[in-house]
Amino acid sequence: MKKLLVPTDLSPIAELGLKLAVEIAKRSDAVISLVNFTRHPLGESFSATGDINMKVDDEANLYTVQLLHATKQKMEELATRYSIGNVMIASSIVDDDFKSGIDEYLKTEEIDLIVMGTSGEENVTEVFTGNHTEQAIMVSSCPVISVRDGFRIEQFSNIVAAVDIIPGNESARGLETLRLLAKYFDSHIHLVHVHDTSSDNEVMQTEYFNQMAKIANLENYSVTILEGNDPAERIIDFARQVSAGLVTVLKNSGNGFRLFSNHFSDRVVKEVGRPVFTVNLHNT
Repeated sequence: MKKLLVPTDLSPIAELGLKLAVEIAKRSDAVISLVNFTRHPLGESFSATGDINMKVDDEANLYTVQLLHATKQKMEELATRYSIGNVMIASSIVDDDFKSGIDEYLKTEEIDLIVMGTSGEENVTEVFTGNHTEQAIMVSSCPVISVRDGFRIEQFSNIVAAVDIIPGNESARGLETLRLLAKYFDSHIHLVHVHDTSSDNEVMQTEYFNQMAKIANLENYSVTILEGNDPAERIIDFARQVSAGLVTVLKNSGNGFRLFSNHFSDRVVKEVGRPVFTVNLHNT
């Protein structure tokens, strides 16, 4: 992971994403792109780095320029404050709204991971709540980590990966991405599957997940099969039991698996308070 994207609206919630991104960058030597997606009338006359390339005549545009300059200054201060040791942070302002802006940014930049703060609550007055996390997951071809206040880096030694049986080797592709992150924190990965005892064969499922782990080159991992009718609740309980610092969701929107939805990611963030690493296999 060499390039991390941290979307920001300069709120304390958004700053949580930057805090975690810095911890990842310390261990991976990744460069952090701190980006503010703001629709404004100046277009290309206000460059991505915040430079003005036009003469401002009317009062409305002057006010907009002043706001953009204030945003640029705050972002530079934020980047400087978190640029510690080998951590490099580049800040920029993109003339677009969040969803289309992040979609286009991912197409033009080789981003390996998005890290964004979330309140874990459905509060429409906040920019970086579940809705924007869902939008990022929906369009992103790379994993998305959503994080709320209270995460503890030392607990990253245990990672819970909620897994389901997916045709082909798609699960292995998602786990391979997780392996790269786990390597930086020397983490043990708990592959956890929740099944209905009336229809599922536990032995065959264990063999399947061991095979996926082998394809993904996982080494420090274990497979746990749980019983229950509420997969989300069982995963959340297990994450609490092992004091997991991160919960992983492999999502495939194309096939509509019962467990792997954007809402599940939000629920884990809200109820467990742990960062959630979501891989949208439909986009990879």
